[in-house]
Amino acid sequence: MSVVVLLLIISQFLLHRRFKQVQRRYKLLMRGPGGADLEQILDRYANGVKGLEEKTQEISRNQEVLNEKIAEALCNPGLVRFNAFDNMGSDLSFSLALLDRRGDGVVLTGLYGRDETRVYAKPLLKGTSDYSLTEEEEKAIKKTLEKI
Repeated sequence: MSVVVLLLIISQFLLHRRFKQVQRRYKLLMRGPGGADLEQILDRYANGVKGLEEKTQEISRNQEVLNEKIAEALCNPGLVRFNAFDNMGSDLSFSLALLDRRGDGVVLTGLYGRDETRVYAKPLLKGTSDYSLTEEEEKAIKKTLEKI
C-alpha cells in the first residue's frame, strides 16, 4: 500500500510540474505581444479583415464605373485617305471613324478640292448610320471595328 501511495505522490508531483509548465505557456499566449491578450489580438485582426472586405467592395464598384467609362471612350480611330477628285494630285481627302467599344460614334469625311474643302459628319449607332455611307466611310468604320 505504501508503494502505491508513493507512486501516487510521485505521479501527483509530475502532474503538478507539467500543469505549471502548461499554465505558464497559457499565460504567455494570452498575454501576447505588447501586453495585449489573445482576444484583443483576434478582435484587431477581425476588424482588419472587415476593413479589407469593405475596401474590396469599394474597389469592385469603382472598377465597374471605370469599365462603363472605358466602353464609352473612343478607341483606335480608323482613317482612310483618298483622292476625291480625279484632277487632284494627292490623297488629301479623308474619312475618319471615331467609335467607342459599342460601335457608337461618328464618321467624319473631309473632301479637299482646289477652291474649297468640306467636312461632313455622320452619326453612327452600333457601326451603322441612318445616312448613306460612302465606300471610304465604310472602310474607315470597318478599320475601327476590327481594332475594338
